[in-house]
Amino acid sequence: MKISTLIRKPPFLYFIGVLIIMGISIFATINHSNAETINKNKMQEEINKEEINKEIPQNKPVELASEHYNVEQENSISGSELDKHLKGNLKGLGQNFVKSGEEHDIDPVFLAALAAQETGWGDSDLSTSPWNNIGGITCMPDIYADIFGEEYPNPGCEELVNGGTNWQKFLSIEDSIHFKAIYLKKYYVENGKGTIAEIQSVYAPSQAANDATGLNNHWVKNIVSIMNDVKEEQV
Repeated sequence: MKISTLIRKPPFLYFIGVLIIMGISIFATINHSNAETINKNKMQEEINKEEINKEIPQNKPVELASEHYNVEQENSISGSELDKHLKGNLKGLGQNFVKSGEEHDIDPVFLAALAAQETGWGDSDLSTSPWNNIGGITCMPDIYADIFGEEYPNPGCEELVNGGTNWQKFLSIEDSIHFKAIYLKKYYVENGKGTIAEIQSVYAPSQAANDATGLNNHWVKNIVSIMNDVKEEQV
């Protein structure tokens, strides 16, 4: 009897041992899965913090605008903050101005002010399709190809009114903003015309043929005023 009992015990003990091992394995798997979830959540939180920090420039000096203000500047404003100051059809384009400005070291506030001046805060026909032109850019196919590349589609040029100025058309408003930032950097700043007054003398000269109402005479003053409405809140 004793021998028979001893023979039957090992399978039972083996079964108990298997259950214990399985329990430990399941417990370890659950703990490992929970740890991975916690680590993923922490990583996502860090990514979110980095994105927030990217959106809001830190400790950037802010200089008020004047006719002598050089538009080649490091950015000091977020897209959402700039957008609070935009009106009309320019509303919602704050991040586009910031992105293009940062890529080419052109103050996004100046880019936005220039668009406001040239299109009445985006409410002129020039800023709508088929032009999508918020920079008052006249027809310049060679410069268009230089900036976008020969293979990039050029939608051409068109007048607003019969016999008027031929204006450059763009595929989108975003393209127009991108073009303007590169155009200012490459054809103005890099050629020694970096201040608002210097840019005006070529970009929107007084008594220009396409300025019958004399708006260009107030170009510098208007842009400086628009820029300082934004910058005074940053100082």
